Amino acid sequence: MNIKDTVNQAIRKVRGGQEDAPDALTLIRSDHREVEALFAKALADDTPAAQRRTITAKITQALTVHAQMEEALFYPALRKAGGTKERDSVLEAAEEHGVVKDLIAKIEALRGRDETLVAKVTVLKELVQHHVKEEESEIFGEARDKIGQARLKTLGAEMQRFKQSALRGTTPKARAEAAAERGTPSAKPGGSARAGGAKKRTGTAKKSTGGAAKRKGGAKGTTARKRSRG
Repeated sequence: MNIKDTVNQAIRKVRGGQEDAPDALTLIRSDHREVEALFAKALADDTPAAQRRTITAKITQALTVHAQMEEALFYPALRKAGGTKERDSVLEAAEEHGVVKDLIAKIEALRGRDETLVAKVTVLKELVQHHVKEEESEIFGEARDKIGQARLKTLGAEMQRFKQSALRGTTPKARAEAAAERGTPSAKPGGSARAGGAKKRTGTAKKSTGGAAKRKGGAKGTTARKRSRG
């Protein structure tokens, strides 16, 4: 394949990705339905505790990425295209995101079989339901009027790419690798800073022992010389 064919193939791939991607509103609505299904599973009475914690982790990840996507692309596009009403809608939605993020941080900080997990997830569900209702009943209409369908389509492709990239960056493995690159001791293979300190202290102890043995050997040699002269 020559250079021209390679370039044309890349262009077709990019255009195809844009054509296959949902528009911005469809993508947002799909995220909403996905999280609603996860909430239903997490809060079902017959869901085992371990499975509930796993599903809750999926909920917090999905909500975090969704908020990042909207704040980076959708809200700025609506605010730029709209007027005072759209600006106020965006500001209110961003504030609601802030409340949700605070509760997500509390949920992610829970350890073991914390008895407040179900209560916190229930409140999170109620906050998200309120936000979704306002977004789909008010902001969606504003976006159709001000942004327009053509831009919503290209915006959807941008948001899809952002979401895929963000999801890769929010997995536990990705966070651990990022922490290791930053030099966080606990994230490096082979143990924590405490283990490293223990190794260092062990090496120092060996060095001290070697020095003591050397001094002891020197003392024995001095005594032997004194005896031979006596």
